[in-house]
Amino acid sequence: MAEEQLRFAIAFVVGIGPAIMLMWLSLRRFAYPMAPKSLFDDRRVFFAFAVGIGFGAVSSSLTYSISTSVPNILVPLIAAALFEESFKLAYLNLKSFRGRFDTTFYGVSLGVGSGGALAMASVFNANPTLLSASEVPAFVTALVLFSISMTTILASTGALIGFGSAEKKVLGYFLRAFLVRFSHLTILLFFFLGGNELLAWSSLAASLVFAGVVYTFVYREVLPETLPKDLRRELRRWPGKADRPAKGPE
Repeated sequence: MAEEQLRFAIAFVVGIGPAIMLMWLSLRRFAYPMAPKSLFDDRRVFFAFAVGIGFGAVSSSLTYSISTSVPNILVPLIAAALFEESFKLAYLNLKSFRGRFDTTFYGVSLGVGSGGALAMASVFNANPTLLSASEVPAFVTALVLFSISMTTILASTGALIGFGSAEKKVLGYFLRAFLVRFSHLTILLFFFLGGNELLAWSSLAASLVFAGVVYTFVYREVLPETLPKDLRRELRRWPGKADRPAKGPE
């Protein structure tokens, strides 16, 4: 029981820790003092985060069940990507979210919540011998990097779907999010399969690069672009801004 609790605690820190940090990093420049006022509702942000955690727990169980019963590895990858992004689509297109610029921000918190839960479940389920592993530092490092990769890509797809809902371009951005998520899972294929250590580490490293590139685009382009033009101008003039929120012509 003590070992089980310790494994759970490690999984919680490894999974939820990066999720909280990424949510703070993504949204801080749209809240005071980086902005003259908060441009989103804190309650909605944290509620979406909680919803994401709950959904991530369900999604991880479903994906695990499919992966253990279907011989073709691509089927669970497609099912996971479609199921996850479809849920985000349904949640972020509720009547209270459609057409609102701040829906993009709630997409981020929904995504990091589900990413944190998925990473937490993966860490917990994939390491029954964590405490007796012969190479604990390398093993824990791999789990932390996997958590960061997973959380980063799901924050990005959440933002894409939220932006689609805000701009009323739902289908196009849903397809983008699905392709991004499926591509990320495919890149991680050798990490999931294990076996060859070099291939597993290369797969994990490639997933981090891919997630970083997508997130950089979301952070620099999608998040500021969701703001109305008057708010963008106000942010540019605000003395507490960290950087210029948008670079396109007015």
